[in-house]
Amino acid sequence: MKELTFEIIFLAVLILAYFGVYYLSNYLITYELKKKNTNRISNVKTYKTITRRGEEYDYEFPLNPNIDGFWIRFFAKLSDYSIYAGFFYLFNKMFKEINCYPFVIAFLALFIINPIFESLTGKTFGKYIFGMRVIDDFGDNPSFLTSFIKNLLQLFSIVFLILSSSTLLEDEMFFHNKKTFTYTIWNKDKEKILTQLNT
Repeated sequence: MKELTFEIIFLAVLILAYFGVYYLSNYLITYELKKKNTNRISNVKTYKTITRRGEEYDYEFPLNPNIDGFWIRFFAKLSDYSIYAGFFYLFNKMFKEINCYPFVIAFLALFIINPIFESLTGKTFGKYIFGMRVIDDFGDNPSFLTSFIKNLLQLFSIVFLILSSSTLLEDEMFFHNKKTFTYTIWNKDKEKILTQLNT
């Protein structure tokens, strides 16, 4: 009975925390976007010609430079986790009196340390290995605040996904990017995206 009560309280706190972050992020991201008065990727349109029954039609689409491959992004995140887990495991072995939980701390580090790297370089260890980076709606490295919110929303998405045992949909996979106007792109595509942004 006590375990069931704890699980209900934990889930309630988790849901409240999620909605708190979700609605707070609306205000914070709006504030971040107002800092710059330049072109935004979310306002850029791309055009694609589609042939139907021998006739060509031009369609307008919003530019979405996000990498749409789930597995490549998953392995980048897994690489980050492995590096943090290895570091904290060695730290735990060297300082046994501290008795930390290296694999739990490594998981939390994904969502605490990664925003620092993303705001400074646009990359984490895993993204660097796989040739990816994160940019904001202006084509720059995201601010620490934007990146922190992005990673926090991603953490909630992962937790809810595990708890609900649901399948992963594209909207769920990119939810944290859409909400924070950030994009996980191939590093080599940054110049091309900036060119589209400024034309």
